[in-house]
Formats: sequence, structure tokens, C-alpha cells
Amino acid sequence: MSNNNYNNPYGNNPYAEEEQPHELNNMNTGSSNNNNNDFVGFMNNINSVNTELDRYQGIVNQIDVLQKKLLTEVSEEQELTLRHQLDDLSAQASDLQYTLKQQIKECQRQALHDSSMQAQAENSRQKFLKLIQDYRIIEANYKEQNKEQAIRQYKIVQPEATDDEVEAAISDAGGQQVFSQALLNANRRGEAKTALAEVQARHQELLKLEKTMAELTQLFNDMEELVIEQQENVDVIEKNVSNAQQDVEQGVGHTEKAVVSARRARKNKIRCWIIVFIIFAVIVVVVVVPSVVETRKN
Repeated sequence: MSNNNYNNPYGNNPYAEEEQPHELNNMNTGSSNNNNNDFVGFMNNINSVNTELDRYQGIVNQIDVLQKKLLTEVSEEQELTLRHQLDDLSAQASDLQYTLKQQIKECQRQALHDSSMQAQAENSRQKFLKLIQDYRIIEANYKEQNKEQAIRQYKIVQPEATDDEVEAAISDAGGQQVFSQALLNANRRGEAKTALAEVQARHQELLKLEKTMAELTQLFNDMEELVIEQQENVDVIEKNVSNAQQDVEQGVGHTEKAVVSARRARKNKIRCWIIVFIIFAVIVVVVVVPSVVETRKN
């Protein structure tokens, strides 16, 4: 009975057989709860992303509407109001773009080990890419229409201007050199001033559009690269798992070698004791036996 208790660490505990599965159940329950918490957290994030994507789409659509109104607006006061509204919406879109980029990146990180979660994160990324592309098209069209209006305004003053001259006028932020001759002409002074103001406004609008389009292009590229970055994260994790497995296998190998060495050492120790015993026996035989024989002869 005592040997059984010594070999079994739970021998003195009548509840040992019940406690082991209970502890395993607790571990499994904890793991399940962690997985559930991860999934709930991911779904909250992905729902937030989709809500923000809808808001971003709404802002882009409003920008498109205001740009079209601005191209046909004749009231200077109303035009100024529209430009302020347009600037505000553009700023909102820019801020939201950065937020969405970070949120989608976080969702992809959370979804690294779950294919269904990866699919949802990728769907949001693709939707964002499409909205960015739509915004780029809207800005490109508005830029082209602004340029056409600037050309028409310039040709009011210089109807005989060449294409190169028109391009130079549109590219000149101040416009002073372009319109200086027309301003000297008293008969066309009013037209020249109006055209100069229009061309200057269009030029500033073109600069904003170029800046926005450059930002959108960079954002589009960044979102494309997120797929590569995600794959690199997966590769790193797989490599770490592989290295850990190799370490475990090497550790098992070292352990096995240590066991073999220990067994060999024990065998050698036993052999040494046997040799010592044999030597001792020989000594006893050599020393004691002759003495006993001699004693009996006497």
C-alpha cells in the first residue's frame, strides 16, 4: 500500500481523480473565454470600421455635389460659402482616412489566425480601396473642369493666346504678368480684373486638388501594402513557431542524451563496486586463507 502511495502523488488525496479533469476543464474554459473575447473585440472593431466607411462615403459624395455646384455658381458670396464648406469636408475626409487606415490595420492584426475574421478585414480593406479610388476620380474630374474654366477666363482677355501661353497663365499663381497688358487697356480693364480673380481662384483650387490627389495616391498604396505587411507578420509567427518546435526537439534530444549518460554512469559505478568487491575478496583469500591453513598445521 505504501509503495502505491509513493508512486502516485495523489495517493493520499481521495479527490485526486476528480481534481485533475476539473483543472483541465478550467484551462479549457479559460481558453474558450479568451477566444470569445478576441472574437467579440474583433467584431466591435470591424463594425466600427464599416460604420466609418459609410460616413467616409457620405463625405465623398457631398464633396462631389459641392464641387459641381461650385463650377456653375455665379454669386461670389455663395461661391465663397461653398468653398468654405468644401474645405471643411475635405479636412474631414483627410482625418477619417487616417483613422480608417489605422483601424483596418488593427483588424488585420487581430485576424491573423482566423480565416473568417481575415475575410471580413479584407472585405473592409477592399471597400476602403474602392472609396479611395472613387474619390480620386471625383478629384481628377473636378481638376479638369477647373482647368477648363480657367482657360475660358483667360481667353476672354487673350483670345489669340496659344496653348503654351494659356498653360503658363494657369500655372502663374499671381497672374500679374499674364494680365498686365490687358489691365493697361481701359476698355477691357473690368474684364481683365474679373478674369484675373477667376484664374487666381482656379489656380489655388488646382493646387489643393493636386495635394489631395497626391495624398489619396499615397493612401491607396499604403492600403495595398497592408496585405504584404500582414503576410510578413504571418511568416514571422510561423517562423517563431518553427523555431520553438526545433528548440523543443533539441531539448528532448539533450534530455535523452542526459538519461543515457546517467544510465551509463550508474552502470560504470556498479562495475567499479564489483571490481572493488572482487579485489577485496582476493585480498581476503590471499591474506586470510594461508593464515588459517598455517594455524591448523600447528
